[in-house]
This record gives sequence, C-alpha cells and structure tokens, in this order.
Amino acid sequence: MKYKFEAADKNGHAIVDHLDATSTNEAISQLLSRGLTPIEVKPETEARADAPSSPYGRTTQKDLAQIVREIATMLESGVGLVEAFETLSDRSNTGKSTEAMARVLRALQQGQSFSEALTAAGFDFPSYVYVLINAGEATGEMAQCLTSAADQMEFDEQLRNETKEALIYPSILVSSGLLAIAFIFAFVVPRFSTLLEGRGVDLPFLSQIVLKAGRFTNVYWIQILLGCLFFVVVAVGLLRQPGAVNALRALALKVPVLGHWILSGETARWTSMLSVLLAGRVPILAAVEMAANAGQMPRTKSLLQAVGGEMRAGKSLSDAVKDRKLLNQSALTMLRVGEKSGAVVKMARHIALNSADQHRRMQRRVIALIEPASIIVIGVALGTIMIGVVLAMTSLTEIKF
Repeated sequence: MKYKFEAADKNGHAIVDHLDATSTNEAISQLLSRGLTPIEVKPETEARADAPSSPYGRTTQKDLAQIVREIATMLESGVGLVEAFETLSDRSNTGKSTEAMARVLRALQQGQSFSEALTAAGFDFPSYVYVLINAGEATGEMAQCLTSAADQMEFDEQLRNETKEALIYPSILVSSGLLAIAFIFAFVVPRFSTLLEGRGVDLPFLSQIVLKAGRFTNVYWIQILLGCLFFVVVAVGLLRQPGAVNALRALALKVPVLGHWILSGETARWTSMLSVLLAGRVPILAAVEMAANAGQMPRTKSLLQAVGGEMRAGKSLSDAVKDRKLLNQSALTMLRVGEKSGAVVKMARHIALNSADQHRRMQRRVIALIEPASIIVIGVALGTIMIGVVLAMTSLTEIKF
C-alpha cells in the first residue's frame, strides 16, 4: 500500500514523499531507519481493509500506556528489555497479547532493535511513541523516553475521558426529555383529542396545533420512529467524517464559552506533546511539527506548521507562537523564560498543565450552562403541550347545542 508521509531530517527540514508499506507501523519503521523523524503518516486511500490487523487485538490507549509504563519501570529498575518482555509475556491474560509479546521477545533475541521489534509486533501505538523509542535508543535514555511516552498517552486519554464523562449527564437529560415529549404526543394527547371529537368545541389555536400534532404522531409513529433512526444513522455517519467534525468544531469556536473550552484543550494537547518530544531529545523543529498533530482541529495544525516555517526562517519559538496567537500572554511569558533559561521542556509542561486545568474549569462552566438550558427548553415544550391540552378541556364548558 502507498503511504504519504511528512517527516523531518536531522537538520529539521521537512520532507513530504511517498513510500510502500503494509501498515502504518511499518511505514514509521522505514522512516526511522532512514534517519527521519515522522511527523504524519497516512495511507493514500481511506480503505485499509487489506492492512494486517494488530495481533494485540482491540486494545485501548489506556492498556497500551500501561504496557509502556511497565516497561519503563522495569528498565529503571535495571531489568533488561528481554527480561522485561519475558515478564510481560508471562503476565498476559489473552492469546493475542501473549502472541504480541512473544513476537517482540523473539525479535529482541534475534538482535533487532527495540523500535524494530515493537513495530513488527503490530501494537497500535501513536507515532510519537516510536519516535521517542528511537530517540531513547540513540541517547541511551530509553527508560526516560518510555516514561515520557506513557505520560503523554495517559494525558491524552485523561482529557478524552473527562470530556466524555462530563457530557454523559446532559445527554441523558436531553434524551429523557425528548422521550417524555414523544410519549406525551404519541399516547397522551390523542386521548384528549378523541374526547373532544364531535362535540362542536371551538378550540384555541394553541390547542388545535397540539391536538393535531398528537393525532399525527399517534397515526404515523412508526414512520416517525424510522425517520428518527435514519437521522441518527446519517448523523453518526457524518460525525465519522473528519470534514464534518472539523466543521462543527470550527462553528463551536465562535460560541463564547464553548470556544474557550475547545481552545484550552487544544493548547493542553500540543504543549504537552511538545514537552514530551523535547524531553526525548527530538529536534525542536520536528517536535513542533509533530505537536501539530496532537490537536483535534485543522486550525491548530496549520498554525503550528506556520510556526515551524517561521522557526526555519530564524525566529525563536516564542516569537513564532506569538505571531500566530497560539498562547495567551501569561503562557507566552513562561515560554520566553524557558527559552532564556534553557528550560523549555519544563515550561511547556507547565503550560500544558495550566491549560488542562483551565480546560476543566471551562468544562464545568459549559456543563453548568447546558443543564439549565436543557431543563428550560424541555420545560417550555412540556408546558406548551399541557397548556394546549388544558385549554382544550376548559373549552368543553362552551359546548354549543
């Protein structure tokens, strides 16, 4: 399969080209063997049915981060790589994980490098993990690089989980309200409509709308249900398309509170990635361009790529970031201090942690706004239905004989 890649050479120059590989991991391995630092690797076509599946099976990023963490801990304790994977193989609980560990172990015993062995095993690690492992092999600080990789994986997973967990309650609230409205329209309102038929009642306009909507829902509820299911399927399909998701995020950026929430999460991701890569002795230009892929929005990627271009032209990291308005004044000041003191890694990590805290605060504000807004909207809808029904019932006193 043809893969398109963007990588940086030892001098920090970007290279965009194509190569043949059977999987993304193999493509990354080829780039590393050529002395290139992968920035982005993707197949030229979206269909990847012919790509070999990971022998480790469907494994969460949390599980993979735990594997990396355990290897790093054993290396720090003086255990060799071969012995570390023998221990992990013995502790594996499933056939697929045992097979994957055994592949790494056999490759190490045959004299292959750790990065080559891990790539051949088929683990679905993010690309920066392989870059850090390659850097660890070059510097002899494998344990530190693996620890940094595990930290970044856990950081990314934590941000994703926090966002999902925060949206659970509003989702349940909105879904319950919609189900309640649908039930009232389909089964409650039509009963009142039946009572008023043939009684010569002059109904208020609101009551007419509510009762007609109830009768329509009661008669065509199967078609309405199928239509809703079709809408959900189409919506899920669109949300799986990167273009549609990016368009929604771009639209959300224009909403005051929601936009700040999204931007704080983006800042936390790319600054955390930057600090991890620099700590692993990855060249700063390659680190900046790889950090561009840490965000979830094309805006972040394009701005950071522009930062990398300005750095090639001779600008410092802080000046390039300032020109692109990627950080607020406080974070920008910390980055400048880090450049002057030689502590860019520490300052970038500090910015990432502060941005993550801000992301959590903004998340609480977003949820605090969603909950009452949902209650108000659902309450108004239910109240309108009940007022229409009550007005219809009171009209019974005005029956004409």
